Amino acid sequence: MVAGFLIFLAIQGFVSFKVTPEPYPMIRMPSFGLAASAQGTYPVTFISGEVDFSDGTTADIDPYAIVNTLRFSTARPSLDYVFKPPKGGDVSDHLRDWLRGRVESVTGRDDATDLRLCWEDVSVHVEDASISDRQPCEWTEVAL
Repeated sequence: MVAGFLIFLAIQGFVSFKVTPEPYPMIRMPSFGLAASAQGTYPVTFISGEVDFSDGTTADIDPYAIVNTLRFSTARPSLDYVFKPPKGGDVSDHLRDWLRGRVESVTGRDDATDLRLCWEDVSVHVEDASISDRQPCEWTEVAL
């Protein structure tokens, strides 16, 4: 029985190190994210948003407010998976209806025509939280 268990662990360990991404939880512990660079900076991607209305006005919108009905741990990964370039903006009619409803709920207006989301890569200095090395926004536009 002990030998069978050891063989099982060996096979499980082999699969764990050969399959990407790792089939957590197995033998290895998951990674705990990135560490700061030798220069004392940490790479971060900020997300911001703008919404256009039928009267020609534009307003800033918090992307996290749009997805606040989702579980907190899945909100940002969901935004990235569905809307982040290069695949962003190509959404189903069902998702577009949900998004329109969420934008209406957040802005209090029912005449939104377009939603634009910006992903901006920056470096945050761990000593003072200052930001440097800003990259241009990668935009996604969704017609509502």
